Amino acid sequence: MFLLPMLNRGIQDLLKSEGDDSGSGSGSTTPTAASCPGRIAEAIPDGDKAELVKAFRTENKQITLCRTSDGSLYYYGEFSDHREPGIAMPAEETTSGFKARNDPYSYRIDGDTVTVYRDGNRIGRETLSPEPSPS
Repeated sequence: MFLLPMLNRGIQDLLKSEGDDSGSGSGSTTPTAASCPGRIAEAIPDGDKAELVKAFRTENKQITLCRTSDGSLYYYGEFSDHREPGIAMPAEETTSGFKARNDPYSYRIDGDTVTVYRDGNRIGRETLSPEPSPS
């Protein structure tokens, strides 16, 4: 007997929260993602409202993945010491990570590794460490 009123109250609360338009405007209760860092957002098309998807660091590089408000995903790669300007390129999710292409180079993130190819030939492989957000 006690379970039924609790269940009804839970369903009512759920329906009430789904119909609530305060917050994001979509009625969603999904938490807001972190913003893509400003200097990186400036380098990607329509990046002003882009969200940070993932960020990684290797021994001397940073990789940042951001998604724009239209759903486009971008890979931004740069040296950690900023000795050269970084480069942004379209990316896509794969079953095991991400991939991006900037002909003749392509980049593939699988788990904790990034592999770099030139014209289809592997030229490098580095271990990735998660980064909360690049500076």
